[in-house]
Amino acid sequence: MRNFAWIVVGAIVTAGLGYASWWVYLEVQQQIRGTLISGFGIFAGVMGAFALLGVAHTVSRQAKRLLRRRGISLADADE
Repeated sequence: MRNFAWIVVGAIVTAGLGYASWWVYLEVQQQIRGTLISGFGIFAGVMGAFALLGVAHTVSRQAKRLLRRRGISLADADE
């Protein structure tokens, strides 16, 4: 049952990161209009979305380290 709970949590986090990346992509597109880098088209928006995902990866890695220090193992889902 714990394995199913981690799958559900993973799906929710993935959906949230996808939505956040889409929002960042649209926001960057809107903010760069009329600026020097607006000639790059959607490239800046894509790079902004990847930057957000890079930050999310770093945060998740730190969260795993914190959970490991507290003795909570994500691999022990068969209990």
